Amino acid sequence: MIAGGGFTVWAVVAAGVAAQVALGAEAELKTFVAWLVAGLCLALAGVFANWTYGVFNLAYLIDRDTLTIRWGFRRIIVPIEAIQRMVPGRTLDEAHVSGLNWWGCHIGGSEVKRVGYTLFYSTHTSPDELLYLVTNDESYAITVLDQAAFAEEIQARAELGPVEAHVQRSEATGLAALPFWRDQHALIAVGIGAVACALLGGFVFARYPGRPRVVELSFPALGGVVRVGDKEELLRIAYLGVGILGVNTLMGMLLHVRERAAGLWLMASTGLLQAILLAAAVVAFGRA
Repeated sequence: MIAGGGFTVWAVVAAGVAAQVALGAEAELKTFVAWLVAGLCLALAGVFANWTYGVFNLAYLIDRDTLTIRWGFRRIIVPIEAIQRMVPGRTLDEAHVSGLNWWGCHIGGSEVKRVGYTLFYSTHTSPDELLYLVTNDESYAITVLDQAAFAEEIQARAELGPVEAHVQRSEATGLAALPFWRDQHALIAVGIGAVACALLGGFVFARYPGRPRVVELSFPALGGVVRVGDKEELLRIAYLGVGILGVNTLMGMLLHVRERAAGLWLMASTGLLQAILLAAAVVAFGRA
């Protein structure tokens, strides 16, 4: 938690410094880059905060029929009757986990000799703290300090027999349960829209410093009428792009729950609208 929390704090501080540099600065490419860095650092802070919460929240809950592995906003339900054997980590070679893998945090997968492919939900600092659970479908590696007591509890529940049938599964809770996170096409659509929005903002802020204070404004078009105004109105094209990205992404995620196709179209339209705004920006700056 110290490691994950440290990265989170570092990212928040970096975002704050970048935002402080950008606030009140003249609209130019350097200012846009500062805002971009602030946004990326804030997103990075959110990711590390989520992972740190997962470490804080990690638990193994035994009830009448199941073992539940709790990791952040995810629950892995393992029927006790499906557990075939438990193997202490000290009896196996050390595994190299692919995934989240820093001191005190090992979440991911690895091929383990004599066990097979194994999912790790562990905070171990040495193999002696690991306990491998081999089931009918999956194998899991967890951190249990009193392995004898844990094994006795599992065996006692297994001898009682199940009261009702349970399916071995993984479930998400809260915002993590939104199908958006598991839809690769939706993630790609949002990514394309975000990149297009960044290109739009970069273009507007890069061209902005060279314009005179009062310019001719041809966007939006007013039936051939040329409007004269402050050049700061040109920045509204970039602000509009950011607004479209935020609104379309949020509404698309919510709509995706009920109607996947409609949600995908809404998120995919973000990139198209950013391209239209970029074309409008090119024309507007060319005539300004």
